[in-house]
Amino acid sequence: MRIALDKITPLIDKNDFNDLESVLMTIQSTCGDTEFTQRLRILRALIEKKTTGDLIADYFSKKYVEVLIMRWDYSIEEEYKSIYQDNKSYFNYVPLRHPVDSLIKLKANALLYSTSYNLTEQEQEIILLFSDQIEEFQQTYTPSQENSQSQNNEKNNQFYKDKYGLQIYAGVEYPLTGTNPVFKTSPTFGVTFASKLSSDLLYEIGAKVRINNNAKTFDYQLYDDIETINSSASYSFGGNIGYKLLDNDTFILSPKIGLYWESTSTGLSEIIEDYYDDYGNSVPNIRFNNVNTMRTSIALSLMRYLMKKQYIGIELAYHFVPYNWEKNLITSIQPHYSSAQLFYRF
Repeated sequence: MRIALDKITPLIDKNDFNDLESVLMTIQSTCGDTEFTQRLRILRALIEKKTTGDLIADYFSKKYVEVLIMRWDYSIEEEYKSIYQDNKSYFNYVPLRHPVDSLIKLKANALLYSTSYNLTEQEQEIILLFSDQIEEFQQTYTPSQENSQSQNNEKNNQFYKDKYGLQIYAGVEYPLTGTNPVFKTSPTFGVTFASKLSSDLLYEIGAKVRINNNAKTFDYQLYDDIETINSSASYSFGGNIGYKLLDNDTFILSPKIGLYWESTSTGLSEIIEDYYDDYGNSVPNIRFNNVNTMRTSIALSLMRYLMKKQYIGIELAYHFVPYNWEKNLITSIQPHYSSAQLFYRF
């Protein structure tokens, strides 16, 4: 493919099309019909003032419009090299920001403003697309119902779903049991690293925090003393595993199970020993005496597609948090909670 691209660039630069078709046929024999070869055939026909109607109609019918728009979009990304390396086949094995792309844009732009060409409305549309004038193209282009449906499906195609993501959570957690619970309705926040959406099996790894708003005090035994504690926050570290029950390219529904190590702050700490750094300085080793336990969750997540990698969603969950596993905790703290959280995936 590289050899073919090296041959094409000078041919397009000089408008020397005698050998172009043979090079395109070589590419086609290896890669099949592609947006790239069809774009060059249309450009050649335009420059040579030949009939383009069938070529352009074929280009539209094969849904190459969305393919090229996506190519232009990803060409301006800072990580364009890695994006291409991970998706070579999608980009027809033509690297993003290749000189031939710039040359086609230049030629198309010259055709658009040349007084030597009497372009049809359809030809003007395709030239706007080839020259990367996407806003102007979309103002004139009216896709058929089939192509319009393709545009909607394209948003959620394998290209976008085959990416990892980050998810930011915000919501509330509230107790399900206890007439006067220690931890009342409290705001929660979190961030997780999320797996690809192209797989039916989903997973997340990250951290969450619950702000213990208006929490009651509880008793904690530290050696021979009983301390009365008012906790400010609970911190959780762990992950979820889920399974896609529904994926219709607009909504994704998945149940999840999660396991997190949780630590509820007490404000109690102690220096248990000193150690020495490389320079002989004494460094205190501090131990925090928190309420530590494991949090188990069962959740149902619904997310809605926005654009590219972006989704917005809601997650409803039940949590079992056996705080009294902590041997130093004296006060009984309710273990059953529920939460509702909004999240944004990008």
